[in-house]
Amino acid sequence: MLFQWLSRIPRILAGLAAAALIAASLPQAALAASVPTITILSVKAGESVKIRGENFPKNTDFTVRMDVVGHQGIGGTVVTTTNSGNGSFEAEYTIPATLKNERTIAIRLESASGWFSYNWFTNNTSSPTATPAPLAGGGKPYIDIIGVEKNKTVTVQANRFPAGQTFTVRVGPFKDFFKKYVETGTLYSGNGGSFKFSVNLPESVRDVDMITIRLDSNQGAYAFNAFKNVNSGTVVIVDPPQPTGTACSITATAPSKTLKPREDFDATWTVKNTGSKNWEMTSVDYKYLSGSEMQKYGKVFDFKQTVKPGESIKIIVDMLAPDKAGTYTTTWAIVQGSTTLCNLPLTIVVK
Repeated sequence: MLFQWLSRIPRILAGLAAAALIAASLPQAALAASVPTITILSVKAGESVKIRGENFPKNTDFTVRMDVVGHQGIGGTVVTTTNSGNGSFEAEYTIPATLKNERTIAIRLESASGWFSYNWFTNNTSSPTATPAPLAGGGKPYIDIIGVEKNKTVTVQANRFPAGQTFTVRVGPFKDFFKKYVETGTLYSGNGGSFKFSVNLPESVRDVDMITIRLDSNQGAYAFNAFKNVNSGTVVIVDPPQPTGTACSITATAPSKTLKPREDFDATWTVKNTGSKNWEMTSVDYKYLSGSEMQKYGKVFDFKQTVKPGESIKIIVDMLAPDKAGTYTTTWAIVQGSTTLCNLPLTIVVK
């Protein structure tokens, strides 16, 4: 699939010129060399970011820049200079005052000889990660696009994912991804390795020609790919792995009838807890994740009861059909904190 290769190279590449908005290529003379990379180790919101640089050219001075995302840090505020030493190093840099309130920040290291590497981070306090988690099967995680239903759903094959990590799923336009992405939910990697999952495309990318999907965890693992927003491949609704002891089965959904424009309706899911742990009413909610927003009221609601293994619950959300004819998909989920326990997709037809 077009742009499939994007998933197999880091988002941070070194070279003499940028070859794309998300990845850059190495100069021809350096194609056989290792690729310099920046790993975000920790962040103190509004204060500093700690990084690890690897595979840098030895004993080379680099200018450190920071900027809002979307420009790969090019022309950003100069923070300091740093020397690459033996090619691998850790350093902590102060976030410029002009950026301390930004949600996401790009960091770029560039040398006078043309080498550069860049990354970005969320400006939230996070704990240090001493070393990246081991990856199942070795190598970096990557994702393949299996199928696309235009404006609705993308089915993805995850490969080489680390086990037991929760990934934030972000979807946005290819050209302006870092400025306009939407967080569509979270994904748990289970035993790691390879697995399939589906993501409903948010309204923000409706009729966008090229779309990027990216997954990243607090432990520093990430993968991304881009795809054409046209019907292609094989689209199947696949739930990702679930945390140990959590599992569900959707036994009924409603409505099944065709709706009129702006018709009131109840979106209903009957869900059975097929795992081994309680869904405690004190810690489990159901919330909107992605797709068409048709709910009349809030986006997150408390469970009214504890659901034990083997028991079922009926989840009802008051909704209003869109005012134009078409097919609309919304995805809600049963969640516990930042962990998704069960995805709740629903598709309606308006005529």
